[in-house]
Amino acid sequence: MAVPSTNVKFSDIWSEANGTYSTGILSLNTMSFFSYFAGPNGSTSQADNNWGQGEASGANRIYGTSAKTTLIQVGDFDGLTYFYDNSTFQVTLNITNNLTSTPPPPFPIDNDVTANVELWGFGFSYQYLAGGGNAAAPGTFGPSSISQTNDPIIFRGYWKVAIGGLFPSFAGGTADLSINGISKFTGETLPAGPGATTFDSATYGTEDVAAFGGFTGLYFDITVN
Repeated sequence: MAVPSTNVKFSDIWSEANGTYSTGILSLNTMSFFSYFAGPNGSTSQADNNWGQGEASGANRIYGTSAKTTLIQVGDFDGLTYFYDNSTFQVTLNITNNLTSTPPPPFPIDNDVTANVELWGFGFSYQYLAGGGNAAAPGTFGPSSISQTNDPIIFRGYWKVAIGGLFPSFAGGTADLSINGISKFTGETLPAGPGATTFDSATYGTEDVAAFGGFTGLYFDITVN
């Protein structure tokens, strides 16, 4: 569901972020200013989910809104969607594993890989999305949705991606990552053995929600060589 495109009421804006409205006084300034992370899934300084146009200069605002603290209008929210629906809005993960595994003798090498994506608020204080998958060697995972329908569509992806071998006999490799078709890194080392190496947007750069791969959201494309 989305906020209506016309004749929007305060209750429509609140309901898109929180569920069916019943009673109570609503403040447009409050709904506009505070972010999702000030609400029940963050600091809990606010009782409800809000839209984040003003808090932290709009760093955690919902996709489709603009950063501002004045001249707030009901029309700012016309037609907007608060949560991923996995039909129009989606976070997607695709993994391509170009490594091969070697059976014994002399000893087996299992180069299956695993990757996990996390999305956080600005400053990495609160996580709001996590999902991942495994890819055989050689093989692929996805492209598949890793978003849930209660994950908010924060306009900018502050991300962490962990990539590594799935088994102790992983021989090591390198990884490439693009988000929405924009390269974040290429040829980053993955050590031998089990466990993952974590990369993040503080080092490699954020990416904004955009239309890519058939959805509006964030499309994480990982290649292991």
